[in-house]
Amino acid sequence: MVMQTRNRSTKKVNIPSNSGARPAAPDLLIHLHIAKTGGTSLSSMVKHGFRSDEVFESINQGDETYNGLDRVTYECCQRRLMDYGLKRIRYVSGHVPMGVHRVFERPAKYITVIRHPVERVISYFFFRIQINDPYLKNGKPLTFEEYVESRYDNQLQDYQVRVVSGCPDFDADAPERGGQVLGAPVEGHHFEEAKRNIDELFLTIAPLEQLTELALLIRLIYGWPMRRLQTEYKNPTKGRPYLMDIPSRLIRIIEDCNSHDMELYEWVGKRFAVQRQLFEPELSRDRRIFGMVNRALTTVGEVLPWSVRKRLAEILFYAR
Repeated sequence: MVMQTRNRSTKKVNIPSNSGARPAAPDLLIHLHIAKTGGTSLSSMVKHGFRSDEVFESINQGDETYNGLDRVTYECCQRRLMDYGLKRIRYVSGHVPMGVHRVFERPAKYITVIRHPVERVISYFFFRIQINDPYLKNGKPLTFEEYVESRYDNQLQDYQVRVVSGCPDFDADAPERGGQVLGAPVEGHHFEEAKRNIDELFLTIAPLEQLTELALLIRLIYGWPMRRLQTEYKNPTKGRPYLMDIPSRLIRIIEDCNSHDMELYEWVGKRFAVQRQLFEPELSRDRRIFGMVNRALTTVGEVLPWSVRKRLAEILFYAR
């Protein structure tokens, strides 16, 4: 199946004005982890603000029902959360479905990161190869060129809007190993639903380039000590080509398949710029301090034995 080319949207999006009020810390924080957007790195920072028994991290299982976006349905996630203990959970992270907050009967907010769709598509394709689960056709791995030119896969078609909108339109049957799957096409009303969800249900959301600022902003909202945010970037895609090495023809196809994701990425960037002004000058100060301290700790950690690193992390992150 070949999707028809879409014209890129040129309409302007309204960005909320600075209300002058910083958001309050919710009782429950949900990290909506979108694949290959730096989510593992973000969660490695944020989760240390909570006690280890307050953290629920979802792990996808291959035998679960596929909903067209992740191998976790609302029902599967609900069952796991209830088994873990709803009352004690204060932080949820993983490839959970949008709307999982309804499982809890207390105030909850989401966080996530949005990545430029061209970078995300490239990273995701080569990550599949890295974990030995490449896209296949007739039993043979697809090349990146073949994958993009097919224009057929949820991951290639406005995937971030699909996730954040949480619309059931996108449900689809599970593909065989290495297969591609495509639910309903993303339309303007799905993009508007994604923006409504962000405005109503998200504590904060930022582009990948400002992941550190996002974590520091969350720290300020919760009042955590700086030491709980020390981290290193995790889960990088190895062996992926640089953007400059991708033919411009393929980049144009990816952009065309992701017109709504492109618009969401720009809108989120402008929205986060407005929100971060509520936390200045503390945020810029914290960014400078974090950069210096985290580099030093990361360098030291690389030469320490694992047992020492583990003990140091316990002291840094969990000492009350």
